[in-house]
Amino acid sequence: MKTVLCTLMVFTICIANAQSKKEQIENLTISLDSLNQVVSNERQFLNVTLDSLNQVLIKSQQNFEVEITKSSIEINNLNTQLNRLSSINDSINHQLKTKAQKIDSLTLKLLEQLANIDSLSSPKIDRENDWLLIESNIKWTEKDYSQAVQWFNLSVFNGGSNIYNSSCYSYIMDATDYYWGYPGSIEKAEFESNWKSKFDLKYSSFGHAFQNGNCGWASFKFKNIEFLGVLNRGDWYKLTIEGGCGENDYSNTLVRVVKLNEENGYFKIVNFISLQDE
Repeated sequence: MKTVLCTLMVFTICIANAQSKKEQIENLTISLDSLNQVVSNERQFLNVTLDSLNQVLIKSQQNFEVEITKSSIEINNLNTQLNRLSSINDSINHQLKTKAQKIDSLTLKLLEQLANIDSLSSPKIDRENDWLLIESNIKWTEKDYSQAVQWFNLSVFNGGSNIYNSSCYSYIMDATDYYWGYPGSIEKAEFESNWKSKFDLKYSSFGHAFQNGNCGWASFKFKNIEFLGVLNRGDWYKLTIEGGCGENDYSNTLVRVVKLNEENGYFKIVNFISLQDE
């Protein structure tokens, strides 16, 4: 009897366990089905979202391509306009260059004509070694001659050959040689033939163009520098010079009338005559 009861109890427990496992399996199956449904729903939602995003991307790509096409057309149009404007600009520059060349040519002709008019209207004499002729023909004109005065003060007593033009310097060299009379120096006939028509040979006995005697002045200064006027395309000045052989010796007074030109930005003495030499 006990055996039967034990058997029944074991059987009952097994049946209960079996039913419990069956219920667990059913519950797990239901949970799995529910989870699969959730996954399926999520997958469907994801697919829908991906499809939507793909549609948006495709639409954006299409819009981008449309905008690129429009931009390319606009760029091509702008390049066409730029090329046309560049061509117009080149044409205008060529016209301006041509006009500038014509203006330069006309300006040069005008300057030449003005120079010709100036040469016709300016006083002119054939000989620049006659003070009376110079004085009667020189033309006064208003001008700032402060630079010339400064140049005289700096250059006349200290300058070398570069303060004269080539013709005047050649005359000074010949006059100095003739004055000192060294063997082989220029003879009187040749000296007069070369320079009598151009320079004041009455004043040609010097060792320095702006001194007198043969001592070589130790002292010298300008007492006065006076602008006289314009003649033969040059500016004429009267220089009053004081000096002498000794220190602080200003016992000699010279008066020189000097023609001054400006050549390539530099002043040059072109001619000079003596009004006083004592």
